Amino acid sequence: MDRAFFTSQPVYWREAALCAPALPVLLLIGLLTGQVAYGAVAAGAAFSVGFGAARDLRGRRWGAMLAAVAGTTATAFIGCLAGQWEIVLMIVAAVAAATCAVLALYDEDLWWVSLQMVIALLVAGHYSGPVAAAGTRGAAVFAGGAMQVLIVLVLARIAPAAAGRLPPAPPKPPPERKLVVSHAIRAAVCVVLALAVAWGLGLANSYWAPMTAMLILKPGLSDTHTRGVARFTGTIVGCVLASLYALAVGYNPALLLAGIGLTACAAYALQKAHYAILTSAVTATVVLLLSLAQGGHALTNAEHRLIATLLGGVIALAIARIAPHRPLDQNAPVDQVGAAA
Repeated sequence: MDRAFFTSQPVYWREAALCAPALPVLLLIGLLTGQVAYGAVAAGAAFSVGFGAARDLRGRRWGAMLAAVAGTTATAFIGCLAGQWEIVLMIVAAVAAATCAVLALYDEDLWWVSLQMVIALLVAGHYSGPVAAAGTRGAAVFAGGAMQVLIVLVLARIAPAAAGRLPPAPPKPPPERKLVVSHAIRAAVCVVLALAVAWGLGLANSYWAPMTAMLILKPGLSDTHTRGVARFTGTIVGCVLASLYALAVGYNPALLLAGIGLTACAAYALQKAHYAILTSAVTATVVLLLSLAQGGHALTNAEHRLIATLLGGVIALAIARIAPHRPLDQNAPVDQVGAAA
């Protein structure tokens, strides 16, 4: 990639300024109260919800963010409970993935909300527990998402020019019934298979595998391959940069906090950029979050994410070979987080 490629990517720094502050605020509260792990859960929820600031939901401004807060709170609670039994989590995850895949073919904003819910479900399923634990996790997710919405709304009043919706993707043509059914089945199979293999390999943070499969699986085989390569490339870059930074600062909480703020800001600013660039920023943020929450282990976090990403990508590509496939549109725009799912 030459310099012209990077300079041609859209950058939305003003919009990023609305969403990035919530993460260091929540993490700082966690550090000061001695609840770093729960602060990281809340910050992770805020990170996801923040991407909704660039969207509406059926014409309702801030509707996507509010729906994401409610949806992720519910699925975090459900996932934490369901994770106590592998078969139950598989069934719930399969239904959620199939629903998300269907929405991807109809409405981008509804798909985005459902995607955040699936991610929250998978992550919570990894940290399983009884009703009390599920309630605690759901409360942390709600607190993080609500804090993000509150900060965005306040800053949007101060700087309204930064609070507009980013350019939406073009409307989706109505999908064929055959494609809807087959894509839903492929998504469910991908998530269940990725979970099973990750568990079988004993991967720490095994939820990264089904998340990756869900994120890169697209109706067309060529589309899936392109997105998979971009995601794996971005993950490698993000893992390497975050790990080197964590090692260089010696896992100093203050400097990790600063790094998280910077990478989160980059992720928000580049959310309409090439998928590999966005994935790099998101991956770096997640690795640094885990390093702060777990007292280091950046290299282990990065290694697990790389293995799980490769696993999820291989599974998605294998499942995508199941017919029918939607032909690759040669005139389609560069893959973006706001483009077709």
